[in-house]
Amino acid sequence: MALNLTLSPSSLAAGGTFTVTATGAAPGESLTFTYDAATPQTVIADGTGSATVSFTATTTGAVVVAGPTSGAASATLTVTASNCVVTVTSSPANPTAGQPVTVTATVTCDGTPVPGATVTFTAAGGSLALGVGTTNASGQASVTTSALPAGANVVVALVTSASTTCTCVGVSGTATVNVGAATNCVVTVTSSPANPAAGQPVTVTATVTCNGVPVPGATVTFTAAGGSLALGVGTTNASGQASVTTSALPAGANVVVALVTSASTTCTCVGVSGTATVNVGAATNCVVTVTSSPAKPTAGQPVTVTATVTCNGVPVPGAVVLFTTTSGALGLGITGATGQASVTTTALPAGNNVVTATVLSAGTTCNCTGASGTATVTVGVGDRTLTAKPACYALNFPPVPWAFAHATFSVSGATPGSTVTFSVLGGTVCTAVADASGNASCTANLSITQALAATYSASSGGVTVTGTLGPCLN
Repeated sequence: MALNLTLSPSSLAAGGTFTVTATGAAPGESLTFTYDAATPQTVIADGTGSATVSFTATTTGAVVVAGPTSGAASATLTVTASNCVVTVTSSPANPTAGQPVTVTATVTCDGTPVPGATVTFTAAGGSLALGVGTTNASGQASVTTSALPAGANVVVALVTSASTTCTCVGVSGTATVNVGAATNCVVTVTSSPANPAAGQPVTVTATVTCNGVPVPGATVTFTAAGGSLALGVGTTNASGQASVTTSALPAGANVVVALVTSASTTCTCVGVSGTATVNVGAATNCVVTVTSSPAKPTAGQPVTVTATVTCNGVPVPGAVVLFTTTSGALGLGITGATGQASVTTTALPAGNNVVTATVLSAGTTCNCTGASGTATVTVGVGDRTLTAKPACYALNFPPVPWAFAHATFSVSGATPGSTVTFSVLGGTVCTAVADASGNASCTANLSITQALAATYSASSGGVTVTGTLGPCLN
């Protein structure tokens, strides 16, 4: 068989790697590959008579393979010159005067990115310096500028330094950036919440942009009712937004106007306005919620009862609130900035006390007068000690393992109205609610094991006590 030699690729730039494949050799034949000044490589042909090696391209010339049995074969490698290429793009594609434009240069050597190259960007024949960038791993360097004037701007990206086998220094690329004339500002207006009620605070926000770019530092005046209702003045932030918050919008459709009165920008902004219609619903009634502290007072202990008055979820200050129980009045309070009024009393007796807070007067757009709320304050008996009384069990007839006997458990000194839990060997056997004197009792069936436990436990209000358990002797 005759040897055949294939190069892949057969043409490339200096420094690139190419593969040499020989076919048609005798299986197991020793083949020697030579190229230029590279060290010859000897490879044994595989079972199909093939062998492959790789070289680094240096110069154009012959690559030879030879074997003692199959003779020799050659192929010619073409090595091309390496030069940098600089391509330039801009974003956005069609900016307007004063709008930031990002210009990007991509530096490649034979299609491979060149990182670490320094690129200088200019326009106007080199008289307008736009900035300097360094290419990243993708061979790209960028600058962002707002300095390009209206018209066709030829931007030049020049490589001033680069570490590569290519000749890059002095290589440049260009792009023409067509910049349109500056346009007027645009003012958009929004409000939050979307559907407020009369008297509810509403935040109105104006966003000022020039060709889609935020305009900071602009002064915006907000009005409604054809300009007769002044809502406030705001200054735009870095996002081009200015806001005012008002509770003055009446029920109905309110056209809010945001007018730019001053601005520093290439756009014409002063006098530009935007509008939004804020639909305000009718005022709703007040809501009164009542809470007490501490959560579990005892008779004679001071208890603070607090009423929170809100209108559409917003606190109502200055409202006069009367606190009462079925036994009479506890006192008056006036709501503060948080809409809260309180009274403190020691007059609540042991047991469940329903406390009512009623608004007597309030200065608000809501209908608050007469609005009320209630809370139940459970007062325990002070100086009580939870005590478990001895319990005895009697056999059931006929006795069964799960209902071998029954026993009555009882305690004294519990908080009236509290739940008392009775347990044997860690398992609940029954529960009872303490009466007004703090006594509670219940009867439960017991298994054989429970009946022989000798003790039981009773728990109420976080307190647990132990009592004795034995057979009934009578």
